[in-house]
Amino acid sequence: MNSPERVLTALRGGQPDKVPFMFGFIDKRIREALLGEKITYEYEPKKADWAPTFRPDEKFFMEPAECTDARVARLLGLDAIGMQYMTPMVADVDTTPDGTIYIKKSLLTSPEILEQVKKNMPDVDDDRLYDPARKFVSRYKGEFALYCRIRLGIAPTLNSMSIEEFSYNVYDEPDFVKETVRMYAQWVSRLIDNLIECGFDFLWDFDDMAFKSSPLFSNKVLREFFLPDLQKAAAHITVPWIFHSDGNLLPALEDLSTLGMSGLHPLEPGAMDLHELKEKWGKRLCLVGNVDIDHCMTDATPEEIDAVVEDRIRVLGPGGGYIISDSNSVPLSANPENVREIARCVEKHRYIY
Repeated sequence: MNSPERVLTALRGGQPDKVPFMFGFIDKRIREALLGEKITYEYEPKKADWAPTFRPDEKFFMEPAECTDARVARLLGLDAIGMQYMTPMVADVDTTPDGTIYIKKSLLTSPEILEQVKKNMPDVDDDRLYDPARKFVSRYKGEFALYCRIRLGIAPTLNSMSIEEFSYNVYDEPDFVKETVRMYAQWVSRLIDNLIECGFDFLWDFDDMAFKSSPLFSNKVLREFFLPDLQKAAAHITVPWIFHSDGNLLPALEDLSTLGMSGLHPLEPGAMDLHELKEKWGKRLCLVGNVDIDHCMTDATPEEIDAVVEDRIRVLGPGGGYIISDSNSVPLSANPENVREIARCVEKHRYIY
């Protein structure tokens, strides 16, 4: 099998020739450290690398960007690389001393501001917006499985309102919340149609909605406020796709699975029991991830890394339907040498079929 066949077989629940290996996003500074050189891309985010952020009265625009680098993928033996066309969020951001950009204040505070936001959202049917995607797909089609990172609408809603204000609005302004989710879902539906036309092999939806202990909200809130519109958006996805959220999703998985995703990422370590996941969900969802970013990617010894990689493949790999990956992303805090060691250990242990 080649890399696209390997990844797509796993995403469809099948057993490939060996366990596929991929990362959803590698911080640019880690890419540079791995390659030993500075990298300049034609298209790069102007603020945060996790989403375009704007004030309500600004004209929004998209920031297409590469999620890794093909040379890094070849160096590490990754089977997939991707781009991102992330949904804009309504927020002020700030920067930590190490250069990490975070949300300082969420700005979607009223139905009136939502009307402003609707007018300022980017035109996703502007054909010029997809030139970077078409070039990317043309360049790498067949060598790697190609994905595009998107957000269906949970994370943009929560981050634009703030989790606290969202929680109040569910009770005080329920129509405001529903209309926000509807706006994002309708917008991303058109984005999905256009991205699929570009030729991506699969989509990767990043919509964090859980703490390590449990989801951020009840299944009742999920069913009432999110699923009706997200199901309509997800119906536009005609290729395999992965749902991403940190934390413990087990209480919400039955409801979430109605979206029709092919895979689940990142299986945050310590949040969900891997044996339970494999037993209950391993035939319904491709499980993606679980390589710890806090220790394994930072200060673990080669022996510890080898033990982690071997264990994940041993527990989640049998029968197929598993892709070894990060447990969130490859962040700036990662040690490039540990990332290299993870790749070496994956190559050592991935031949289990």
